Amino acid sequence: EKFSKKDISGNWQAASLMEEGQPLKVNVDAIYFNFDENGGYEYSGTLKYKEKGSYYLQGDLLYTTDTLNESSVEKAVRIAKLTPDSLFLKMNASGKEQFLHLYKK
Repeated sequence: EKFSKKDISGNWQAASLMEEGQPLKVNVDAIYFNFDENGGYEYSGTLKYKEKGSYYLQGDLLYTTDTLNESSVEKAVRIAKLTPDSLFLKMNASGKEQFLHLYKK
């Protein structure tokens, strides 16, 4: 499936984070993405972690390059599902499968 920047642009707030099928005990309120149609993004995570930079889409993959943190490398996550109001990202964290469910604000 192909997604466009128009499909993903907007403000996305995390609703849940699952790892290996179990909900992770993290403050999901702190996790959000903002994507704009020009290819810029902002990310806020737990423990005051922040990213800001550029993104692009290739098929069902979302590539982000953070320009806030100097040592950052391009990262890719899989868009498992994208509807007008829901975004499901499939990630790999130290070999464990994670699903991040976000909703559009």
